[in-house]
Amino acid sequence: MRPFDSAFTQTFLRAYQDGVMQYSYRGIACLRSPIDMAIQARAIWDLEPGTVIEIGSHAGGSALWLADLLQCYGFGTPVHSIDVTPPALQDDRIIFIEGDVTNLWPAFERHGLHEAPRPWFVLEDSAHTHACCLAALNFLAQHMVSGDLLVMEDGLLDELGVSERYQGGPNRAIAEFMANAPGMFEIARQYCDMFGQNATYAPNGYLKKI
Repeated sequence: MRPFDSAFTQTFLRAYQDGVMQYSYRGIACLRSPIDMAIQARAIWDLEPGTVIEIGSHAGGSALWLADLLQCYGFGTPVHSIDVTPPALQDDRIIFIEGDVTNLWPAFERHGLHEAPRPWFVLEDSAHTHACCLAALNFLAQHMVSGDLLVMEDGLLDELGVSERYQGGPNRAIAEFMANAPGMFEIARQYCDMFGQNATYAPNGYLKKI
């Protein structure tokens, strides 16, 4: 497993994170890194997903951006966005689903996501704790198929100096999962390293299902 160290410096991240936490899309809170939005725009173009699944809706700004991007590309791909408290935003291209990252089975079962068209682009951007990230990895590894792409957001908690609050967060979860279940995912380095090694909010977190 390669290191999670990012090309981003702490000095850069302090100001960048302030901007990320204030970022909105079409007037709706989005809280996304614009660098990762650029990486994911490229990844979605490359993948041409049949289904997009977002875990962690917040106010719905990210789902709206994904829906607009997919429409711009001419893909016609639906966005399924899962959250314990789905937002009130309404858009015919987005299906907001009530669900918990620690137990995704009921949400997938109710909405037939197991049979959703492939390939999947899955964005895990929920609670960021080690337990939640590991639960997502364990579930998705069983239900994604070869060629699907998973993005585990916010491993930069380490560089931001707050990973202890999240019990190690995504980086610890990815490292443990990859050690215990080799051959399930491979790191898509072309996305992790697009702007420099792990110059992303998802260090080693662009994961291609094998």
